Amino acid sequence: MSIHKPVDPGVFGGALRSVPQNLACEQCLLGSVLIDSKTTLEAVEEILRPEHFSDPINAQIYEKALLIYNEGRKVDPLTIMRHFMHPDEMVWGKVDPKEYFAKLLNAYVSTRTALDYAREIRDAAMRRELMALCQQTSDLCCRPEDQRAEDIVEGHESALMHIAMGMSDSQPNVTFHEALCNAVLSAREAVERGSALAGLSWGYRSLDRLTNGLVGGNMYVLGARPAMGKTSIGLGIALRVASAGKRCLFWSGEMTAEQVGARGGAAKSGLNLRSVFSGRRWDVPEEAATGQQPPLEGWEWNALQGACDEAQKLPLEIDTRGGLTVAQLRSRARRMKRSKRGLDAIVLDYFQLMRGSPRVRGRMRYEEMTEISNELKILAKELDVPIIVLAQLNRESEKRENKRPAMSDLRDTGALEQDADVIGLIHREHYYLQKEASAGGLVKRDKETRDSFDARCQEFQERLDAARGKGDVFLVKNRHGPEGRCRMLFDNETTWFRDVGEDTRSPAWGAGLEFV
Repeated sequence: MSIHKPVDPGVFGGALRSVPQNLACEQCLLGSVLIDSKTTLEAVEEILRPEHFSDPINAQIYEKALLIYNEGRKVDPLTIMRHFMHPDEMVWGKVDPKEYFAKLLNAYVSTRTALDYAREIRDAAMRRELMALCQQTSDLCCRPEDQRAEDIVEGHESALMHIAMGMSDSQPNVTFHEALCNAVLSAREAVERGSALAGLSWGYRSLDRLTNGLVGGNMYVLGARPAMGKTSIGLGIALRVASAGKRCLFWSGEMTAEQVGARGGAAKSGLNLRSVFSGRRWDVPEEAATGQQPPLEGWEWNALQGACDEAQKLPLEIDTRGGLTVAQLRSRARRMKRSKRGLDAIVLDYFQLMRGSPRVRGRMRYEEMTEISNELKILAKELDVPIIVLAQLNRESEKRENKRPAMSDLRDTGALEQDADVIGLIHREHYYLQKEASAGGLVKRDKETRDSFDARCQEFQERLDAARGKGDVFLVKNRHGPEGRCRMLFDNETTWFRDVGEDTRSPAWGAGLEFV
């Protein structure tokens, strides 16, 4: 949504309203630039841009002054005026440059006052942008056949965010001494609370060990091919974070809330996922009389009810809106963060199912995903929470002989690879070996002896047995720590990941996780 449309002063209730501007401040500031360019521009260049000026002549003068200053030359009436001896008639009109510069010199104010004036100029510019945005939104509301109300709200909120990003003063520098002291303080606080982690626990020791926990403001990407267990590990992280008493938001772009709940219930109760969906046993043969699987027994229903009772204590909320945008996510996450219970982590399943803002929709998919990635990183820093993003890898890994994924397999996801602080790639070798066996990968080849064939079959079977029930998360990028391999266990019946040293009889989530 463009916000540069001219403002109609009578758009609000028919009343005449003046467009916010402060020409006197603009002229006084430019006078200060012409008299003492170095001191003035050093003070205002980070918060004031040429487009903040309401008068196009003033904007043009300021833009040229910045250009000369950034080239290391002094800005004064003589160096800048020659650029306007033959001004663009569309901007300057009948204004004589010499007379106008003389007027600016007479309006000179001190640098301290110039900084205050710069803030006034920027404030008026923000008000003009807000008025233009409101007018454009009003116009869209009068044409209901063009966009849905939900799309209008989303575009309005996205544009508001971009305006808000330009409203605050630039963030001041921090000395290295302050930065180091704050890091030491955080380390002491971690020791005092009995944790060796810099942030929240993933709920998986192997991931904690390499990443030092989930740190607020960071974006963590877990990528995998389909059927590798993206959703399983994402939901596992969300449930284990919530089990530690931390409030978590889990978004699923491809499942209903009921399906998400069923997955967690299967893991907690130890039942086959199909049993949770159907209420029937799939670990025994079908009944001869009915031709159907027998219903769950009493103890199995009790196990599911126990999972429901345990879930009541969890501060985990599920969002299943289709085609989620970052603006929609931001709105809900901000409300959660501001509430008494707060917000401690966000898990998104998965990246490619999110949508960009109306501004980039219809463009190249790379641009849309780059915008999503950039804004997710900004949101993580704004809310000071870790955001765990699940992503689907491209097909390149399946063309390789060992099928192990690589960071380059994320290249079809915009700037996600660059924006992420940590990238983990999920891999289950057993899935591919089993697939190879089912496709006839062990069929005897021509000119192969019987002994050679038997040896190959035995070797393949040993690899298949060794890989059964196992998985890996390969950390291929870790901005604040080492890369490495996190060994995991995977239960295909409940579709659940555990640490390799975790007791498989302990609860999948909730209190009582045990390691052997």
